Amino acid sequence: MKENIANTSTSPKETRSVFVGAKVTPSQRDHIKSLAEQCGMTVSDYILSCAYNFKPKARLTKEEAALLQNLDNCRSDLVKYTSALHGMSTKQRMVMFNQIPFMVGWLGELSNVAEGVCQFLEAVKEKNKIPSNPQSEEK
Repeated sequence: MKENIANTSTSPKETRSVFVGAKVTPSQRDHIKSLAEQCGMTVSDYILSCAYNFKPKARLTKEEAALLQNLDNCRSDLVKYTSALHGMSTKQRMVMFNQIPFMVGWLGELSNVAEGVCQFLEAVKEKNKIPSNPQSEEK
């Protein structure tokens, strides 16, 4: 499985130019290729990452991405509602909800949910990386 691969090393001076091969069955090759594709990586990058004891994360399927987009839209709506409530006068909020302590707690919870969704979205956007320096087990 020889491939032309761009340098993904974090060191600009180092170029991957040596080929390392392994004999595998066709089904093993297909399985490795499938795992690499699920992670959005080339076979070489995937195998190198695994050699450094790094477990690449699978990318989202189209269905999962659509669900995540829906979740992001919900987060956006929550932020808009929170902003609208903050823009109201106290009298307007009292008339609208009539239970200020409940609403303050509710807004706090909405803020926590929105922050959690944002953190999740940022985490899934991050690409898989190949460790540049494998940590030695000798210390």
